[in-house]
Amino acid sequence: MTPARGAYAAACAATLFWGINYSVAKRVLAEVDPFAVAFVRAVGAGLLFAFVLLALRGFSGLSPGRAARGAALGLLGIFGNQLLFIDGLKHTSAAHSAIVVALTPIFVLVLSALAGQERITLPKSAGILIAFFGVGLVALEKGLDFRSEYLRGDVLTLLAVLAFSAYTVAGKPVLRELGPVRTTALAFVAGSAAIVLVTLPRAARQEWRAVSLPALAGLAYMVVPATILAYLLYYYALARIDPSRLAVFTYLQPVIAALIAFGVAGEPASGIVLTGGAVVLGGVLLAERA
Repeated sequence: MTPARGAYAAACAATLFWGINYSVAKRVLAEVDPFAVAFVRAVGAGLLFAFVLLALRGFSGLSPGRAARGAALGLLGIFGNQLLFIDGLKHTSAAHSAIVVALTPIFVLVLSALAGQERITLPKSAGILIAFFGVGLVALEKGLDFRSEYLRGDVLTLLAVLAFSAYTVAGKPVLRELGPVRTTALAFVAGSAAIVLVTLPRAARQEWRAVSLPALAGLAYMVVPATILAYLLYYYALARIDPSRLAVFTYLQPVIAALIAFGVAGEPASGIVLTGGAVVLGGVLLAERA
């Protein structure tokens, strides 16, 4: 497999893990406080990546400047993104969350252009906008509405998107210096430590004995495939393709989430969802070929 094909395969795998995570997270949040969820993810992933750094001697030869850049990535993509997203998902609908998260490629393209990493071209912009329209169709099928109580969740999710977009663009030069495994591990050690400090009080108040086995299994999924594996795959792909090309895969997440939701409910996918999914796929392909 060529490096480019490997990068796209990694991007698809990370997208699949995160797409499934919508439904899993909603199920877990029905029983567990969002900050307690973030605490478990941080402890699990933080300890594993600390072990990885020690095993690979990842701390050796690490200059203060590189350590600071790795820590900054952790504050953006781990601390900021995970805390804001999980709390936002608790206070908004899945449809709203999908729409807001679908803004990621737009922000990534603008930020990467400002950073001089790539150019904004007409075909790439058209692909991004077409895919965004497809996400809108999927969200409408889920029941998009404008209740005032969703505002808090929408704002938190938007801040999470901004944090992850900055994490994507800022991570590109660090990846060239440290590679995907070391960069991801450094970001997780720093970001997870910050999450643990903030979320520990609420995690301690969580009635863990009352949490059902399905919710605990969901937590395990959120820690391993949706956090550890997905972030490693994402940075592996980012080291090999442009940030905006990688971010476009974000559009497939709500489509995957919608199809899984239909499957779990035992209902056939509607024509609107299938049409929206086809539009998203067409937009993604256009943006990738630009």
